[in-house]
Amino acid sequence: MKITYDADSIKYIALIETLSRVKVKDLFMLNGILCCVVSKSDMSKLIGSNGVKIKKIQNMLKKRIKVIGFDDDINEFVKNYLHPLKVDKIENQDSNLIISCKDSKTKGLLIGRSRSGLIDLKRVVSRYFNINEIKIK
Repeated sequence: MKITYDADSIKYIALIETLSRVKVKDLFMLNGILCCVVSKSDMSKLIGSNGVKIKKIQNMLKKRIKVIGFDDDINEFVKNYLHPLKVDKIENQDSNLIISCKDSKTKGLLIGRSRSGLIDLKRVVSRYFNINEIKIK
């Protein structure tokens, strides 16, 4: 899948790169939140100590920003995307992703109202990896 950017996205990428001195791999809007994908080693550089840099950028843009650490392994990438949520196991079987959770609260937060969380997760993961379906157990 080819990724294209509009003028606003290019401006946001340029601003984030100049302020944080971090190479941005990808940037996209998801439910009003600006998702910024950087390499895993550059995450702390972008966030800053106690989140100072990212808060400064959020105030300048007047938008919330979610920082996602990119990894070539699909399981690690999904874990980084879902970061505040704790999942037990992530399996990749025949281009189907199976995510296992213990408690129903985590499952509910993952799936979201009318499957919106699951649809967003599939949209983000399919930008980088070839995947057909995501299942939650």
